[in-house]
Amino acid sequence: MQINFEAVLWDMDGTLIDSEKYWLEAEIELMKRFSVVWTEQDQSFCLGGPMERVEEYMAERANFAEEPGYFGRELKSLMVKKLSRPIDYSPGAFNLLQQLRTADVPMGLVTASSRLLVDAALHTLGRDTFKVVISGDDVEQGKPSPEGYLAAADALDADITKTVILEDSFVGTAAALASGATVIGISHMGELSKPIAGCEDQMLVVNSLDSISIETLVYAVDARRALA
Repeated sequence: MQINFEAVLWDMDGTLIDSEKYWLEAEIELMKRFSVVWTEQDQSFCLGGPMERVEEYMAERANFAEEPGYFGRELKSLMVKKLSRPIDYSPGAFNLLQQLRTADVPMGLVTASSRLLVDAALHTLGRDTFKVVISGDDVEQGKPSPEGYLAAADALDADITKTVILEDSFVGTAAALASGATVIGISHMGELSKPIAGCEDQMLVVNSLDSISIETLVYAVDARRALA
C-alpha cells in the first residue's frame, strides 16, 4: 500500500484523548460551587471551545456570581490536575497512532486547549509523538480559523492539500475543511451526525476511530482528489 498523504494532524480533546469525561467532571465540580446542576447538554454546548465562549456560558449559568475569566482559570486548574495523571485515549486512537508511528508518518497536534493543558496531557501522549504541537496560545485566531492547522503543516513542511486532519466537533471540522486538507470527522458524541451544509462530499464521518486504519486515510484522500 502506497501512502498518498504527507502528514496527519490530530485534534486533541475527544479525538485523540477521551478528555470530554474529564472536562465534564471538572465542569460539574466547578459549577457545584454555585449550586448549578451541570448537564451533558451544557457540556455539549461548550464542546470545542473556544474558552471565551465557555467562560461566558458558565458565568451566565452561575448568574454572574463571578466574572467570566474566573471560570476559565478554575477549569484549567482542575484540568491540569486531571490530565497530569494517566488518561484514556479515545476509542481506536491509540491503535491508529501506532500504525502511523510504524509507517513513520509525520504527525502534529493542533488543539484549542491552552499550552498548560497540552503539556499536562503530553505526560500520557509522549513528548516525542508529535513533531509539532500547536496550542490555543500559539495562534492569533483559534478554530474555526484554519490558522493552527496551516501553521502545523508548514512546520512539518507538508502540503496541506496532502494532509489528513482528524477532528470531532463542528468548530474543529470547520477549521480543518477551511485549511484545504482531507478531513476525517469523528461523531462519537453525535455532533457530526448530520452533514455540514455544503461539505457533504468533502469529509468522511465515522462514529469512532475504531473503524479507521491507514488504509481508510488513503481511501479518503483518493476519494477527495477524485472530486476535485
